[in-house]
Amino acid sequence: MSACVEAGIAAELSEVGFAVHMPVPIPIAEKINLDEGEFRRYIEEARRLRQKYEGRIGILIGGEFDFMPDQLPEIERLANAYEYDFRMGSVHFIDDWNFDNPGYLDRWETADVEAVYRRYYRLMTEMAETGLFDIVGHFDLVKKFGFRPDRDISDAVAEAARAVADAGMTVEINSAGWHKPVGEQYPSEQILRLMYDLDVPICLGSDAHAPGQVGRDFDRAISLARRVGWSAVNRFSQRRTFAEPLPAAG
Repeated sequence: MSACVEAGIAAELSEVGFAVHMPVPIPIAEKINLDEGEFRRYIEEARRLRQKYEGRIGILIGGEFDFMPDQLPEIERLANAYEYDFRMGSVHFIDDWNFDNPGYLDRWETADVEAVYRRYYRLMTEMAETGLFDIVGHFDLVKKFGFRPDRDISDAVAEAARAVADAGMTVEINSAGWHKPVGEQYPSEQILRLMYDLDVPICLGSDAHAPGQVGRDFDRAISLARRVGWSAVNRFSQRRTFAEPLPAAG
């Protein structure tokens, strides 16, 4: 974690926010989330680093909750058991399928892509409707490997976007998508324009899994946000939201 903080300082960021995958039970054997003991140690380390780097960079303690309807009681428990600067909701699983995991890429080859997208956006809608989350993470992650439906699913996308707006959530412009097979930020510019029309605010995220990815392509994300129409970005502290002017690119 300290290496990511140092990378944030080197990138001249005012703050870094950690959003580890919460200890929500998942339907695969791979280790992609923390257990609760690891999560408590993560909070302790983040607090230690916050003190160490005070005055140099802000450090936000967050959690990314993998939304699965059958795990909602556990998600609610974890959401209320700890103090966070922000809670992020996202969808990585459609039933037992970790659809954005390269290890399960073969299932895309035989999937009904339109049905997958519609199920994904229904889950995103349900996630927003819980009212538990401050940020929606990588809103259109389902496109990661470049599979697209042949027919229009804008009604499903719009329903999920309206749920995000109604919940008072912030949408993340996630720069990691530029480095995935789809080659496009999350969410697409079309979806960002829909969010803008719904008065949904934005935040910036690099979805960094290594220090060298911290703040990656934020210039591009800021330029995109300005092109769509935003002039402010949301920041978070103890789940309170503060809007401030978008920084200048560069």
